[in-house]
Amino acid sequence: MQLDKTLIAIRERGLLETMDLALQVVRHHLAALVITFALGAIPMMFVNQALLGWLRQADYREGWLYDDEAGAVMRYLWDMTLLIIIEAPLASIFATAYLGKIVFVERPRIGDVFRDVVRLLPRVLWCQLVQRGILAAWLLLLTVDRYGEFNFGVEFFLLGTLTAYSLILRGFRPYINEIILLERNPLRSKRPDVITAGTRSSQLHGPSSGELLGRAMGGAWFAGWLTHAVIGLFLFLSGVFLNQWEPGGLMITHLIPLCMWMVAGYCTVVRFLSYLDLRIRQEGWEVELRLRAEASRLAGQKT
Repeated sequence: MQLDKTLIAIRERGLLETMDLALQVVRHHLAALVITFALGAIPMMFVNQALLGWLRQADYREGWLYDDEAGAVMRYLWDMTLLIIIEAPLASIFATAYLGKIVFVERPRIGDVFRDVVRLLPRVLWCQLVQRGILAAWLLLLTVDRYGEFNFGVEFFLLGTLTAYSLILRGFRPYINEIILLERNPLRSKRPDVITAGTRSSQLHGPSSGELLGRAMGGAWFAGWLTHAVIGLFLFLSGVFLNQWEPGGLMITHLIPLCMWMVAGYCTVVRFLSYLDLRIRQEGWEVELRLRAEASRLAGQKT
């Protein structure tokens, strides 16, 4: 591995250029990214089905725009959308670890990625499940009466507030996964010379908090429109090949959430590339890599 010869060019990029580069990365590593993102997203899908599947169990009729169904459908989509928004960073941990390796290694082994993540999983679970509200969202939905109407207080106010909290926190501190999985900072340490994840997060995010929030808002706006475009594509294909131009039960229950997860996977790549961009802008990472590479060469010559 040569630190000054990276497979992704290390230089500053704007948000739009980062999004374009993310498409190129997805194209070159599509199979591996699908597998690694699925490793994190599929468990979330099973959890979401356990929490919300009861809303859709008896509804697989063609179409859904019926007076007795529209409320249940909108309730299901509302709760599912908020869950996916909150869960997306946790689902991306394997893909993030893979992306960290492809900067220097052309085809890293997925088994190595899996072992690296499992080794650091307790740190990630503490930050994402507990601190960033995923566990709280699950517990809130467990309190919902399955035989009752839409619970405005829990499903709209509390779950909506928790989603807003998660988005704001991720807007100001978006790269906690990269700090834990790639930089491998511990959560706590008694040694004063060890940089903890919280300290590293403040160092990395603090000076650029305003720019990070602006990028997060732009990224959220783009992700929303992209999700609608992907859903529209599936609906168009359904109409062309099946002559079903309204969302049916299968699409509502499974394909629309799948579209959201697909966009979340793409946003994982955008976030990782934005993390590299921040390190370049703020810490001169490209210079650091060149110096470390030259130091390694000199050390090799001496030996």
